Amino acid sequence: MLSRFSVKKPYIVTVAVIIILILGGVSLTKMKTDLLPDMDLPYLAVITTDPGASAEKVESEVTDVLEGSLSKVSGVSSVQSQSADNYSMIFLEFEDGSDMDSAMVKASSAVNEVSSQLPETAGSPNYMEISMDMMATLYVAASYDDHDIFDTTSLVKDKAVPELERIDGVADVSTVGAAEKSVEVRLSDSKIEDINNKLLASVNSQLYDAKKSIDEGEAKLAEAESQLNGQKETLEQKQQETSDQLGQASSGLTLAISGKTSEITSLQAEIGALKAVDPSGANPQVQAQIGQLAQKAQTVTGELEAYQKQLAEVQSGSITAATQFGSASAQLASAQQTIDSNKQQLADARSQYESSREEALSKANVDALVDKETLAGIIKAQDFSMPAGYLDSGSDDQWLLRVGDNISSISDLRSLLLADIDGVGEIRLADVADITEVDNVGDQYMRINAKDGVLLSVFKNSTASTSEVSADTRAALTKIEQANPGLHLTVVSDQGSFIALYINSILRSLLLGALLAVVVLIVFLRDWRPTLIMAFSIPFSVLCALVVMYFSGISLNIMSLGGISIAIGMLVDNSIVVLENIYRLRSRGIPPARAAVQGAKQISGAVIASTLTTICVFLPIVFTTGMVNQLMLPFALTIAYVLTASLLIALTMVPAASSFLFKNYIPRRNNWFEALQTKYAHSLAFFLRHKALPLVVSVVLLVVAVVGVANMGITMIPTMTSKTATVTVTMPEDTDKETAYATADKVMDEAMGIDGVEFVGAMDGTSSTSMVASDISSSSSSDKFHQVFTFYVQTDSSVTTEGQVLSILDQLQQRTSGLNCEVITDASSSEAMSSMTGSGLSLRIQGPDQDELVRISEDVMGIVGQVEGYTEIENGMEDAATELHLVVDRDKLTKDGYTVAQLYSDLAKKLSESVDAPSMTLDGSKMNVSVVDKTNPVTADNLLDTEIEITNQQTGDTATHKLREFATVEQGVASPTMIHVNSTRAITVTADVEDGCNNALLARDLQTKLKDYQLPEGYTIQTSGELENINTMLSQMMLLLILGFVLIYLVMVAQFQSLLSPFIVILTVPLAFTGGLFGLVAAGEQLSMLSLLGFAVLMGTVVNNGIVFVDYVNQLRRGGLSKHDALVAAGRTRMRPIMMTAITTIFAMLPMVFSDAVGSSMQRGMAVVVVGGLLYATFMTLYVVPVMYDILYRRVPREVDLGDESIDDDPGDAQAYLEAMQNARALAGVKPRAANAGSGGNTGTAS
Repeated sequence: MLSRFSVKKPYIVTVAVIIILILGGVSLTKMKTDLLPDMDLPYLAVITTDPGASAEKVESEVTDVLEGSLSKVSGVSSVQSQSADNYSMIFLEFEDGSDMDSAMVKASSAVNEVSSQLPETAGSPNYMEISMDMMATLYVAASYDDHDIFDTTSLVKDKAVPELERIDGVADVSTVGAAEKSVEVRLSDSKIEDINNKLLASVNSQLYDAKKSIDEGEAKLAEAESQLNGQKETLEQKQQETSDQLGQASSGLTLAISGKTSEITSLQAEIGALKAVDPSGANPQVQAQIGQLAQKAQTVTGELEAYQKQLAEVQSGSITAATQFGSASAQLASAQQTIDSNKQQLADARSQYESSREEALSKANVDALVDKETLAGIIKAQDFSMPAGYLDSGSDDQWLLRVGDNISSISDLRSLLLADIDGVGEIRLADVADITEVDNVGDQYMRINAKDGVLLSVFKNSTASTSEVSADTRAALTKIEQANPGLHLTVVSDQGSFIALYINSILRSLLLGALLAVVVLIVFLRDWRPTLIMAFSIPFSVLCALVVMYFSGISLNIMSLGGISIAIGMLVDNSIVVLENIYRLRSRGIPPARAAVQGAKQISGAVIASTLTTICVFLPIVFTTGMVNQLMLPFALTIAYVLTASLLIALTMVPAASSFLFKNYIPRRNNWFEALQTKYAHSLAFFLRHKALPLVVSVVLLVVAVVGVANMGITMIPTMTSKTATVTVTMPEDTDKETAYATADKVMDEAMGIDGVEFVGAMDGTSSTSMVASDISSSSSSDKFHQVFTFYVQTDSSVTTEGQVLSILDQLQQRTSGLNCEVITDASSSEAMSSMTGSGLSLRIQGPDQDELVRISEDVMGIVGQVEGYTEIENGMEDAATELHLVVDRDKLTKDGYTVAQLYSDLAKKLSESVDAPSMTLDGSKMNVSVVDKTNPVTADNLLDTEIEITNQQTGDTATHKLREFATVEQGVASPTMIHVNSTRAITVTADVEDGCNNALLARDLQTKLKDYQLPEGYTIQTSGELENINTMLSQMMLLLILGFVLIYLVMVAQFQSLLSPFIVILTVPLAFTGGLFGLVAAGEQLSMLSLLGFAVLMGTVVNNGIVFVDYVNQLRRGGLSKHDALVAAGRTRMRPIMMTAITTIFAMLPMVFSDAVGSSMQRGMAVVVVGGLLYATFMTLYVVPVMYDILYRRVPREVDLGDESIDDDPGDAQAYLEAMQNARALAGVKPRAANAGSGGNTGTAS
């Protein structure tokens, strides 16, 4: 047995204690501290952009495709999505315990499977794991004495940010309110017009020269054609004359030939006739006449031949002349053709001139050159310097060849050459644009104590300790301030300091509780020896628990520290019970060592059972899921570790120390407490005779408590007050920026004028302190950024209580009541918890049709409005912006080889007023460069007149078209955000809860009204957000309480080896619940997860008193006392340990109940439950348990006969009580009472 071993081997106990103390101290210094336990949130977001797509298109072409694939990923328990203009966002909730790294890989694979089905315009999906580290660990405000915001920004970015980023555990440092200088290249209408005029004059000059050349050519051609026509006329005249002459000659010759031919024929006829007369030739006259005729015929023939020869010559001459005239005509025709060709060329040239003239005049400008995209590209291309490689020299050396030089000054940028045009000259950037240095100081509001400042957000790694990062960051801030005189770095908000604040609050409560527990021990025991043992067991148990916490990976956070604070009062219970029993035996004169072993033996079963009942209450946590499990598990394990350590101390160190300290010492009698015990014994005897009275009172009080709690509000996690309060200032919608800034300045002045305020920081809606930056488009107008301002009001060291913080905020409300703005103050520091649990009302309406969902949501908004306490009721449709819808004729576009996507791209460029060029270092400062073009703004009035250049893909021709040629404009309302919950469309109705109202109570009234609303088939209304989390929490906590109740009973069955004894003890639970409920009502606290956890703690704690009482009653009855005497004797004997354990626990928690220190409210509800429950249950247990025992327990508990084995060789307590009672009765002359009167017999089986 541990007690016997410890008493016999005290040095082993001493060595073990020293080892635990050393390990505990080392563990405490090494443990990670954080605000909340390590929470692996099983959420993953998949974000996909689709520029230009409407919400409906995004829903059908992106979200539906991805949802169908992602919903099949193993481990996914829920899929929710948002489809809006230009983007899709899908939230995946995985089962608890899922490996999120593996989940991201699975989600990526699922998306890749369907990526080919996404539109070509859709971007690649981005994946984002949701974690608690998305919120900054620290916010630091920077200001610089006697320096402007530019110097402050420069110093912060050059010195502070790099130094902070080098801290181990820091993931990122971002800035808000930093002044940034940039260069704006703004295209100038006047400058461009001047260049265009010069270019137009040059073009006109060139056109004049071209026209003059054409005119001169036409004149020369006209003269040549005139000469050619004259030559044609001459040739034709000569040709006619020659033809006439040749014709006359030919005719004459022909007539002559014809005459001669006739003459010859006549002569031949005459000769023939003469030959006929003188055929013989005898007649000389005839022959002579024939000879004459022949001679004449010969002469005529010669003449005929001559004529024929002349005719042939004439004909030959005619042919030659015809040939000559034909050649001349051909030459003239060729000349005419040349002239005609030249005339056509000149005509074409004139036509081309006329057409080119119009085009040249229309393009006589530098618009294409000074396009903002082109200029940005030129600037990028000219600001170039890059090593091209190495060159070998004559020696073995190598030279690095660098090409180009970066633009180093604004003057260099101004003189950047764009083009060199004939007739115009060099065109430089300054010739077409105004290049100016601008800043963003007037575009954002960031004030620190009424001065411009910069806010730094420090984010930690997920594995880093918040407290360590906080401490290291604060040390670095001090170092930076010392190195830069005049620089002030003020911590605005610090999770680490809040943890330290909370830890200090817990430590104060712990120390004060431990001190009160020691005081209670002194009051009851009236001796320093047992008090010293008890006082040592408190820190030792905590250190022992810290060792186990360190090796089991539990960090110091609000839950684990809450477990320690709750266990402070309980950890001395076991030691008190054991020590009180040892103390009692020692007072009877039993030797110290024997009293130590005997006292521990007698009570060991009860204390083990008591500890197990408290611990087993938390075993059902394994059946809880989600946030409840991750928050409660560290709390439960911490209590289990502390109580287990206290049990070991009670059974080892306490007996060993008692055997040493109680040597040569007999405890003194406590007369006042003995008198109290006597009075209690009389009152118990009275209630045993009037059993109905305590039972009726307890039942009535239970009913009253339940009714009171029925009207009690419920919240997930109690709010925690911080020394840094958040103030939200909202301006009227029509407030301009200047007025809004002026009003915000007045709010800051009023805040700084309140006593107790050390620091005030403020920023407008343009500033963001979140680590998550989204690239998706927002429909919010930039004007709205100047309507909402966030103030951080930090109190000074004189403010230490919640009341002081709330008083400061009340003063601020009063001081700003006359300003034209709404001021909402919040002193809580539960931003991290609110982001997980949600806040306000959230009703999710699901169904197939979007229009019907909108109608139902509007009806539901009306119903919500009927419940007093809800404000700002919305369904997400209120901010739907008015839009112009460009209806495009796709057929007309397609005929021109153009698409809607191309049209969108061109219009988007025209609507964009600026294009960012690469940042560059100018005049020693790194600046962003943007090219701004507001020369031809596109407005709603001139939209359809906007000109678009379209290049035909088939012909390659480029033509300019006005938008009205293929599009019309319709006015409408922008598409709402489409929400899906598990692939079903949904709309969420949200509402804020007014101060002083509870969301859960309001929801009860709302649910009653919603029951009467008739929903169409296929549509549902469900609570979501905070109410859903509350309902989940309540169901899981009820499961924990029910299973804990069963386990407690079973543990007691094992302890008592009876079914009836545990049943009697378990009746203390409703008594405890009654006290706990009354405590909540009296303290004005709400039901929360922590207060319900207090009921679980109470359930495991309160039965300890019953166990100690009933176990001792059974011992006495088995020793021979009657039931009545055993009940009275047990009550009298166990009254002191019962009251001591209860009062020490109560006193240990009183600081938590009544503390008004900042950060103390978190655990107040749980402490109120435990204190109220124990206070009421302890008092009632001393009466109700004996009464119920007397009613239900009629048989004597059976003891297993172990033969000669003796449990202890000391006289039994029952025998001592019998002897004392017999002596008292003998002195009083009373006849001895039967030993088992009213017991139902001497023996019996265990009930």
